[in-house]
Amino acid sequence: MNTKLALSHVTLLAGAFVAALTLTTTVPHDFAFFSGGYRLDVFVNSAASAATLGAIVAVVIATVVSRTRSAGAAAGFGIVLLAVVSLVQPAGQLQLRALAAGLILGGVVALTGMRERRTLQCALVVGVVSATAMAGPLESEGISARYADYLEPDAPQTYLLVALGVFAVLLAVSAWARAFEGQPAPVDEKRRVLLVGVVIPVAGLMLYWLFQRSVASLGTGDAMQNRWLLGLAVIPLLVGAAFALPTATGAVVLAALAYLGAGSSTGSFEMSTALVFVALLLVGTVAGWRWRSPMIGFALLAVVAATGLFTDPPLDWINLGANAFVLPFAVGLLYTSLLPTIAPAATMSVTTPIAVSIPIVAEFGWTAYTPLTTIEPTFSPTAWTWTSTAVSVGSVLAAGAAFAVLQRRSGNSPTNLKG
Repeated sequence: MNTKLALSHVTLLAGAFVAALTLTTTVPHDFAFFSGGYRLDVFVNSAASAATLGAIVAVVIATVVSRTRSAGAAAGFGIVLLAVVSLVQPAGQLQLRALAAGLILGGVVALTGMRERRTLQCALVVGVVSATAMAGPLESEGISARYADYLEPDAPQTYLLVALGVFAVLLAVSAWARAFEGQPAPVDEKRRVLLVGVVIPVAGLMLYWLFQRSVASLGTGDAMQNRWLLGLAVIPLLVGAAFALPTATGAVVLAALAYLGAGSSTGSFEMSTALVFVALLLVGTVAGWRWRSPMIGFALLAVVAATGLFTDPPLDWINLGANAFVLPFAVGLLYTSLLPTIAPAATMSVTTPIAVSIPIVAEFGWTAYTPLTTIEPTFSPTAWTWTSTAVSVGSVLAAGAAFAVLQRRSGNSPTNLKG
C-alpha cells in the first residue's frame, strides 16, 4: 500500500471516529425535560434526536455529493462547526454538534465511492464502531466536565477536540497530497435511496419516543413493571430497508440489524477492555477482508445474543466475555464480508446502531422487595429472560435469512460492486 493510499485510509478512519464520537457522547444540558405524559421533548432535547439529525445529514451528503472537492468541503465545514460549538457551547449545541457530525461523516463516506472502495469502507466501519466502544471510557476520563453544572463552568471535551484536530490535519494533508484520486461514484435511484436513508432514523426516533412514554407512564396504573415489545418493529424496518435499496447494495444494512440484535452494551467498558475490543474488531475486519464469511458472522452474533441468558451472577462472565471478545471480531468479519456497497448504504449501516437506540425488547420497572438475608446466586433465568434472549437470537437469524434470500435474488456475490 503506497503512502497516498495509506493516508486516505487513515484520514477516513479518523473522520468516521470523530463523527461517531460526537454522536455518542453527551454534552452539558444533554437531557430531555418531562412534558406531561407525551414526552414531546424527546424530539428536540435528547441524544436520540441528535443521532437522527446526524444520520439524515450524513446520508444526504453521501447520496448527493458527486465530486471529491464537495465531499472534502462538507467534511471541512463540519470540522469548523464542531470546533466552534465545542469551544463556545452556544444554545442549541446538541443539534449543531449533530449537524457537524453528519457533515463530517457524509463527507468522508462520499470519499469511499472511489477506487479501493472496499478497504476504505472497512476503515469507515472500524472508525465508527471503535468510537462507540471508546466513547464511554473517554467520557469517564473527563467526568468532571459532565458534571460541570454542579462543579465548575462548562468545559469543552478535550478528547474530542484532540481527535478533531488530528482529523483536520489529516484531511488537509490528504487534500494537499491528492490522496483521494478520482471522483465519487454516482448513486443510482437517489430518491429511493434517500427515502430509505431518512425513514430508518426517523422510525428509530419515533420508537424511542414511544419507549420513553412507556417508561414515563410507569406506575400510573396498578402495575409497577412493564415490558417493551414495540421494538420488534426494528426487524421488518431494517429487513425492508435492505430489500428496498437497489440490487444487493442493502445487504450491509442487515449487518446493522444483527449488531443491534446481539444486544451489545459497550458503554460500560473500561479503557483496557475498549482497547481489546478495537484490536479484535481489526482482527475480524482483516479476516473478513481475506475470507468473505457473512454467514459465520451472523452465526457468531447469534451466539453473542444467546449469552443474554447469562447476565446475572455467577455466570455473568459469559455474557461479558462474549460482548468484549466475540462481538468485535464478529462485527468486523460480518461488515467486511458484505462490503463494498454504495456510499449511502454504507452510511446507513454504521449510523443505524447509533440512531436506532431502543431495545428490541425490554423489561423495566421497579419493586420494593429487598431480601433480608444473603442469597447465594444461582443460574435460574426467568421466563422473560428466555423469551427476550430468544427474540434477540431470532432477530440475528432473521437478518441472516434475509441476507440469504437477498443473495439468491441478486446472484452469488454479496454485492454487485467492485473495489
